[in-house]
Amino acid sequence: MQIVVVGAGAIGGSMAVKLAHAGHAVGVVARGVHMQTIVREGLTLHDPSGTTTVHPHASDRPEDFGPQDLVVLGVKAHQIPSLLPRLRGMLRPDTMVLPAINGIPWWYFQHDSSAFARERDGSWARIACLDGDGSMASELDAAHLIGCVVHGSAELTAPGHITANGQYRYIIGEITHRASDRVSALADVLRGAGCDPQSTDRIRDAVWMKLIGNAAFNPVAALTRARMDQICANAGLLDLVRGVMIELIALAQAFGCDPQVDPDRRIAIGRAIGPVKPSTLQDLESRRPLEVQALLGAPVELARRAGLATPLSEALLALLSELDKRTSQSVSGA
Repeated sequence: MQIVVVGAGAIGGSMAVKLAHAGHAVGVVARGVHMQTIVREGLTLHDPSGTTTVHPHASDRPEDFGPQDLVVLGVKAHQIPSLLPRLRGMLRPDTMVLPAINGIPWWYFQHDSSAFARERDGSWARIACLDGDGSMASELDAAHLIGCVVHGSAELTAPGHITANGQYRYIIGEITHRASDRVSALADVLRGAGCDPQSTDRIRDAVWMKLIGNAAFNPVAALTRARMDQICANAGLLDLVRGVMIELIALAQAFGCDPQVDPDRRIAIGRAIGPVKPSTLQDLESRRPLEVQALLGAPVELARRAGLATPLSEALLALLSELDKRTSQSVSGA
């Protein structure tokens, strides 16, 4: 299979190594010293099974790659709007696009069956904080999209080097909530690369299940600089995490979804991860922009649309937004 991973960081880079090692023709889009190291030395994945190095074609320009069978978006959600126009040369009518991103995706309402999915004029609703003008929906035909929820932990520990916990679980499904041959085939490809894919015809349920953890744990980690094990050892922080989860579970149900977990089970999943830094804390420490809107802005916007009160989520949104603003100002002034 011909594959390009756009954003060969922790999650995208892990997937790129697994797929390339399995024999697929993999290219990666990366930036700066990381990209230069991949060109010179390859891309290396360290996990409990050992160390694997591959040598994919690497560039910092998506335009350098021709038509693909699969395009994986491994970038942060807020980086996608400016990226989509640059993918045109990779897309054939049958090209699959797999956004491996955290939070509520910009495509959430496209082909959704909930009561909130349509505007008064019959068009698909948009989430304003993610795609207010509809340019993302216009730029990429939803027919290319396959939803993806990532369960695993990885960190870019040095240019060209990724350290992962060895869990490569990807839940994938059509955004139409229908089974398809291409999702089954993609699951086979991922399984053959040593990953643990699961196909579903309810991808939005999986989105909410992951979000319930991310939107509660990640902001707390960034605001306190605490790892997952440290948060789970702090009763006061866990009370806050649990309260946010309760709000989001009610919100998922209001949008016709099964969040698949209760707060105790979702906290237990987080506790089992161990001494890991959530991605938002990794971004903060690397002085990168934070995933504020996909993790918290979108759920708060959806809650207002549904008339639900989410005071704890709104408080975290205000705090994380200010932290992101001040971090950005610090970087620009450095």
